[in-house]
Amino acid sequence: MKNTVEYLDALSTMTGTMTRSDALELFTLIAYLVKQHKDESENILLSTQDNISTFISDFVAEKELHWFSKDVIRWNANQLVNIVQVFLSLREECPNNQNYGEKAFEVLKAFALNSNKNWDMFNVDSQNILNVFKVVVGSVEDKKLYDGACGLGLLAHELNTQKPILRDINEATVGMAKLLYALSEKEADIQQSDSLSDGASSLGVDVVVSTPPINMRVSESFVAGQNYLKELFIAARIPSSASESLWIQQALYNLNAHGKAYLQIIPGWLFRGGYDAELREKLVQLNWVEAVVLLPAGILTDSNIEMSLLILNKAKAKDTIRMVDARSFGERQRRKLHLSLDDAEKIKELLSVDQETEWSKDVSIQQVKANKYSLHCAEYFDVHIEVEQLDLEHELAILNEKQFQYLSVKDEFNQLLNNI
Repeated sequence: MKNTVEYLDALSTMTGTMTRSDALELFTLIAYLVKQHKDESENILLSTQDNISTFISDFVAEKELHWFSKDVIRWNANQLVNIVQVFLSLREECPNNQNYGEKAFEVLKAFALNSNKNWDMFNVDSQNILNVFKVVVGSVEDKKLYDGACGLGLLAHELNTQKPILRDINEATVGMAKLLYALSEKEADIQQSDSLSDGASSLGVDVVVSTPPINMRVSESFVAGQNYLKELFIAARIPSSASESLWIQQALYNLNAHGKAYLQIIPGWLFRGGYDAELREKLVQLNWVEAVVLLPAGILTDSNIEMSLLILNKAKAKDTIRMVDARSFGERQRRKLHLSLDDAEKIKELLSVDQETEWSKDVSIQQVKANKYSLHCAEYFDVHIEVEQLDLEHELAILNEKQFQYLSVKDEFNQLLNNI
């Protein structure tokens, strides 16, 4: 029986001139088609390329997949037979066709996560980020979960929660997420929505997870009057760079009174002034900041920037904030960072351990206030500088020896000049 890597390798050879997004769309569509129409899929292998293209196009129309680009089918008609054959082979390896959907999902997930290029359409989390969230968030099977920037829904899927509420602004991304969840036979409430401007009422969920777009630009007029802005009112004007703060406010608004939020945030938000600083001040004063984790550079796919994990808790008991500096965690292989589940477990342990460690400590609200409400971990860890103790007599002897050598060379040089 082939493993996921072998099927991944087979699909990777079939991308041709397709973009990564187009390839993932086509592979996912055919994987789902094979699940729904196994017999017809076997028959089309005996058909002409035109018939195969027509069959797949009809399936797209039947399922009302308006977001799917039929041009992808036309451009890659010569590869369709091979792609169908890959997923038929995968289905044949599943006894009585059981677990085919789950196995196909794992292959497609591996394709999405193993990209060496930037995604041109989909917001795809890295395996590193999935590992951190999976371990740190922990079991949420019996909890109501929401992700307002879900991308393909891989994060919620990794957490194995029951019927998560997933939203994304991109129609094709939402369509893909629906196919992937249908393929793996997991229930989810997936809808297209601009979470920052949809004017929705609070969902009152137990857990919010979010890996929102980085450095997204926003317009104050675009989000003016949103309910989530009223709950945590900030007097400062909303700058175009305030998207991180808006995602945080939106996450908190959708939590119930005992809920927790886990957000991937760029470290700049932790110390920037203006609107961001005013929001941090409110969060600290409300005692909703449970922890901040600095994550290593390269934790994202195709980017070497550092990221942070912000953990907010509306029912927090302690009056301190746990700071964890995990920037040295993980291993680099071929210039790429690999943060394993074991590394993520170490982060989780540091979030709960009682005593202060080299990588973690508790900071009081008074300390944060005195530091202008900065939440950047590096500002609260002591920098230890080891000063080497020198043997002065020994060093003086070396200096005298060097001076003697210099004078000797100088005398020789002067003699050479005199002989010219």
